[in-house]
Amino acid sequence: MNKKTCFVAIGFGPKIDYETGRLLDLDKTFEYLIKPVFEELDIECFRAKEIRHSGIIDVPMYEWLLKADIVVADISTLNPNALYELGVRHALRPFSTIVISEDKLRYPFDINHTLIQSYEHLGKDIGISEARRFTRELKKLVEEILSNKKKDSPVYTYLPKLKEPSLTEEQIEEIIKVSEDKAPFSELLEDAENAKNNNEFTIAAELYKVCLKFEPQNVFLRQRLALVTYKSQRPNPEKALRNAENILDELFPEETTDPETLGLSGAINKRLYELTNEETYLDKAMWFYERGFYIQRDYYNGINLAYLLTVKSLTVADRYEAISFYLQANRIRERIVEICRRFINQKEFKKRGDREWIYQSLAQAYLGLGQEEKINEIIPEIESLSKGQFDLDTFKEQNRKLISMMEDFVGKHNYPN
Repeated sequence: MNKKTCFVAIGFGPKIDYETGRLLDLDKTFEYLIKPVFEELDIECFRAKEIRHSGIIDVPMYEWLLKADIVVADISTLNPNALYELGVRHALRPFSTIVISEDKLRYPFDINHTLIQSYEHLGKDIGISEARRFTRELKKLVEEILSNKKKDSPVYTYLPKLKEPSLTEEQIEEIIKVSEDKAPFSELLEDAENAKNNNEFTIAAELYKVCLKFEPQNVFLRQRLALVTYKSQRPNPEKALRNAENILDELFPEETTDPETLGLSGAINKRLYELTNEETYLDKAMWFYERGFYIQRDYYNGINLAYLLTVKSLTVADRYEAISFYLQANRIRERIVEICRRFINQKEFKKRGDREWIYQSLAQAYLGLGQEEKINEIIPEIESLSKGQFDLDTFKEQNRKLISMMEDFVGKHNYPN
């Protein structure tokens, strides 16, 4: 007897909910809330990126939207791909479709009449207690669906005489048959992520390029490719930065509200300024970081904006203008302290995947505010969370630069320390 199957229509990696500005890691949704339920029920569960295919994902995706015993569609962030796949499933099958979303999603009118199971998402992670609650509820729902084929598709509910399409046994076998010589998208992506994490940036770039051939409109993949491209410094640091900038052009950084794209654009221009000493790049970097911070209150963009405002305070001749930039930097650092402390005080903070960066941003904010004594209680947390010496070295190097700039500013403008 063939194993039952569940196809999950969901994005992957961090996604922006543009209605609220929240960043959600949908990989955590799949790994913590969906997959464990179907593993416990001995049902094969997979996403589009796990399907083995030769280059065009659409064909097997449509096949599984028709054939899968159950489809779970996560419409968090109103991901257009997931919404489209949900519509296809509702058109193909009258029952066995489950719709879920994180609980702050504002539902569009057209799906208000659809039963949607909601869950709490922390942004970049999901709490243990919420994972336990939701998986219990989802398991009950799956068991009910398997025992009672009740219509859940609005198409077949409102068009009751509509006949669903069917396949022959031979056609079904052809769909189920997996070509062992084709690597699933998930393996390519995992290899790319591993290469990135091991600082093998040139290899990672080639793998992300292959992934983009399968999903050319994927924002996450393009962001990753831009990141490893400029970090590779190939063929030289400046050329690598300009290549990364070209890659990001497809995401319209001048218009986007995506904090990751804005942060990457800021980082590229910051490094171009450090290489060329052309103030145009400094101003562009500040502009990108500023938008990322004020639009999304993103601590990463904010702490980099504060750093560059301090740099800017040393490049202007007018004393009062310089002091203005310096004070702006410190005001932003005060806000970063508020944001990071609020995260740290949340009961689910230990479940977040970005704790290291929150602590690093908080430590740099304290340093810029001259509150070095508060950093000592944070350093052990940063060291324990650091994924490698590269991260810690970068953090310490930026701190050394900041201290040097602050000393230069005080001396140059006779500013009270």
